[in-house]
Amino acid sequence: MTFVNTGTHIVVGIDGSDTSLGAAKWAAVVAGKLGRSLQLVHSTSHPSRLLGIGDPTLSQQLADSLTEDGTRILSEAVAEVRQQAPETQLTTLIDEEAPATTLLTAAKDASLIVVGATGRGSVERWLLGSTASRVAGRAPCPVVVWRGDPADPGPDTRPIVVGVDGTSASVNATESAFGFAELTGAPVTAVRTWTGEFAADAVITDSMPIVGPATLLVDWEAVAREQATKLSEILAPYRQRFPGVTVEEVSTRGSAPRELLRALDDAQLAVVGSRGRGRIAGALLGSTSQNLLHRAERPVMICRADDTDPK
Repeated sequence: MTFVNTGTHIVVGIDGSDTSLGAAKWAAVVAGKLGRSLQLVHSTSHPSRLLGIGDPTLSQQLADSLTEDGTRILSEAVAEVRQQAPETQLTTLIDEEAPATTLLTAAKDASLIVVGATGRGSVERWLLGSTASRVAGRAPCPVVVWRGDPADPGPDTRPIVVGVDGTSASVNATESAFGFAELTGAPVTAVRTWTGEFAADAVITDSMPIVGPATLLVDWEAVAREQATKLSEILAPYRQRFPGVTVEEVSTRGSAPRELLRALDDAQLAVVGSRGRGRIAGALLGSTSQNLLHRAERPVMICRADDTDPK
């Protein structure tokens, strides 16, 4: 089951930045299409409360000031979002916990979490904000790390790019991509990459490359045909379930992040799978997910599985 057919609401983090506002507008349109409510969440993160130090009077003054500021930020965000999606039901939540904790708590029974990629930082392109990274690694539902033009947030009808390998870690991603495409009237670009003897898709698992003189003995054209056939076989059930969605199949030898980013140039959203929700696995996103979160110019949806089937 994916965000399209589960959950009661969509959660979006609001921090006062233009990026978080763009994320909220994008999420509001998606929520409206799904018939779900949208919850705008803001964290005040009172330093004095978290540290438990300081003069009580000054601490309370700071808390009151941050709460007042947070209330204003949420109020302004609600006004902007209502212009973008006037029919979407809105609720708000302001909390004193750390931003990631607040978002994860609000995500109980949620369909989707949406967070802005940059927040207030200027170097996030190469160092993803801790809130976005933690939420993407631990959320109980798919997470969209949104990056784009706040003045034109989408969604639109450009393609949805999805990394496909057929393992359980990519099943939810593939289904979510097709569901989102059907929801928005967009096509799907399904990308499968392979680099070695077993053609393991680097979208989810590291492949075992053939190196040295052995590469001269490989009929790479035959391997390419075999991998293209595997991609078609994986996608066949989704084509049947979503007959109205146009699909482009891309099977290529090379780096998964590179090929996904290339496909994303003309697309609106990338959807990738990641490993399960264990305490360790859930905290560490795969290399492909991390690559896209750091480098993509478009929103990236992370769909995690409880387990991963070996290829």
